[in-house]
Amino acid sequence: MASKGGGGGSAVLRQYIAVGTASLSFFIQGTSLGWPSPTIEKLKTSTPITDSQISWMVSVLYFGNFLSPIPAGYLMDRMGRKRMLVALSILPILSWVLVIFSTDPIILYVSRFLGGLWAGISATVIPMYQAEVSQPQVRGALSTFIQIMTYIGVCYEYILGPFVSYTTLGLLNVAIPVMFVSAFMWMPESPYWYTIKNRKDEAREALTWLRNGLPRATIEDELELIEHSVKEEMKNKKTFADLIATQGNRRGLLIVEMLAIFQRMSGISGVMAFTSITIKQFTIFGILLSPDICVIIMGVVWIISTFISTALVDKSGRRPLLMTSSLGSGIAMTLIAIWFFLDRQTSLDVSHTQWLPFFGLLIYGLFFSIGMGPIASTIQGETFPANTKAKASAITSISLAVTSFIMNKIYLDVENTIGMYFNFILFASACYMCLAFVVLFVIETKGKTLHDIQEELNSRKSDFV
Repeated sequence: MASKGGGGGSAVLRQYIAVGTASLSFFIQGTSLGWPSPTIEKLKTSTPITDSQISWMVSVLYFGNFLSPIPAGYLMDRMGRKRMLVALSILPILSWVLVIFSTDPIILYVSRFLGGLWAGISATVIPMYQAEVSQPQVRGALSTFIQIMTYIGVCYEYILGPFVSYTTLGLLNVAIPVMFVSAFMWMPESPYWYTIKNRKDEAREALTWLRNGLPRATIEDELELIEHSVKEEMKNKKTFADLIATQGNRRGLLIVEMLAIFQRMSGISGVMAFTSITIKQFTIFGILLSPDICVIIMGVVWIISTFISTALVDKSGRRPLLMTSSLGSGIAMTLIAIWFFLDRQTSLDVSHTQWLPFFGLLIYGLFFSIGMGPIASTIQGETFPANTKAKASAITSISLAVTSFIMNKIYLDVENTIGMYFNFILFASACYMCLAFVVLFVIETKGKTLHDIQEELNSRKSDFV
């Protein structure tokens, strides 16, 4: 989709601004993911709420997430990426307004459902927008903004939640979607979408803004390449059947869906929502660490780790980071599973190592954030041709939502019936399966145009696709 040539500093800055602003939508999603952790105990003390209601409150977010991707894929192809996001940002605003005015479980279910609708919309649209406005040499780094903003949103909740009232936290949260709308409305629409709609002058204008400082001839060459790619990719009908109509589409769908499933099965959603009630208070080096302080430290580590991925993804490539991330995350989750098994299922005294689950989660967060977290979204935005982009992105968002819903809904049930250790056995197993899958199936997309990626997907032979 983009030329392979280098871009000037001003062009790169413009792309960082556009993608960074769009990624504020994931800041909003991060606040929804992180909100339960500092809020659950407050709700328990102020509202008659059961563990079952808590698990539903946490998980219903993903039910909304499940329902919105297909309509979002339809709308983003008709309204445009930018206009749709701006118009539907009313959903998270309404979500937090409901939280501000009520602690009733039913109202909270509705609020979380609306937040889930927004999460599905963001997960469907933003990876497409990011891939379509970026040059190949910075596309990988820019794609990590999705994970960075998600973590910043989670950390925002972790840092503010324990120290402000329930209502004040809601007011602070509603300010984020307002900020997103105020900033993103000034960003350009995707030149790729303008080209699909045969609006060449507007595509040129958007591309000129995004490639500011580059020679006009370079911009025209890239516009011509976009037009050629769109023309070739749009020859086929735009139906869900197209997702499995060619070898390249089948292989791309397999890669993206499995990475999405493994990402959420590795435990990240449960860790974000339930860490404050999973980790117990402990003392290390004479310092007392409460669960609230632990989750703040974890949030900061997640953010820093994703910046490492930003620096490495366009240098070392996607596959090495995914393999390192899967292995490291799996080892960390295995250690935590062993500790919880020894603590809860045997008579062995491990109270002197009460710190180990926290440090295991820190290690998990570090490794997850350099690969499995951000790069799954990177590959989602790179893999599909124009005629299937929206529908493939919608299917991926549904996969993320269903897997997250299941993993979050069973988290407390597994703890109460089998034992906490079994949650982490499931998480570790997913990480090891992800490692094997990356080795066997995932292609390297570093530095390649979207057209190049399509050619490679269609040229590779596989017995499975």
